[in-house]
Amino acid sequence: MHIRYVSLYIFPEEYGRAYGSSFELHARYLCNYLRRRILGLRFKTKGFGAILIRGCRTANDPAYISSNRNIIVPLPFDQARYNSLKPGELHEFFISMLVEGLHKVARHHNIPLTEILGFVEEFRKGGYKNEWVHQSKLLRGTGLRASLLCAMDSERFTLRLKLERKGAPVFDQQILQDLPSETCFAHKFKDIVLKGRKVIVTQMFAELPGKQPLFTLDLNDLEKADAPGK
Repeated sequence: MHIRYVSLYIFPEEYGRAYGSSFELHARYLCNYLRRRILGLRFKTKGFGAILIRGCRTANDPAYISSNRNIIVPLPFDQARYNSLKPGELHEFFISMLVEGLHKVARHHNIPLTEILGFVEEFRKGGYKNEWVHQSKLLRGTGLRASLLCAMDSERFTLRLKLERKGAPVFDQQILQDLPSETCFAHKFKDIVLKGRKVIVTQMFAELPGKQPLFTLDLNDLEKADAPGK
């Protein structure tokens, strides 16, 4: 097996499902950032595919491998401190919880600890930003490069469509905002397609009857808007 991701969550039986879901949602931007990098490691493990760091009231138990082959890592959760922090102040709270959990796992299991801690430091030095390019392609016959740019923080996920000609932007607009969870947004966009003079951002399963594109931009309208005197 290969390790696929690291996740932060809190024990729903102790804190309630709504509170637990809210916590997990706010922490997803960090976990998503690490997941994309961890997948690239292709690190082989002995019997587990993910590390699930679980905040709870009492955390004396060691890390253990669950029946679905994930390592569960119980950690004490400082609920009062978490509740006192605003969205922009949560970065180091999540990082400290994650790092503590990783060190606890590493005492008994072989994991790519140095590499993951390096990714965490990269995230920190980058200003706690989780941004990536979903797709970038040249649109044949238009002289344009189209890109789908993703960004994710503790509150939201956003998707922008950017068009450039010779490196200069001619269109840059947010076309989607959603909750910061792959379950919510991942199926809502897939590909950039040029049909005639229309730039279309498709959704997953676009071939299904009645499935509409996420966004359509008519290049003729764009050129009219950029024409002299407009």
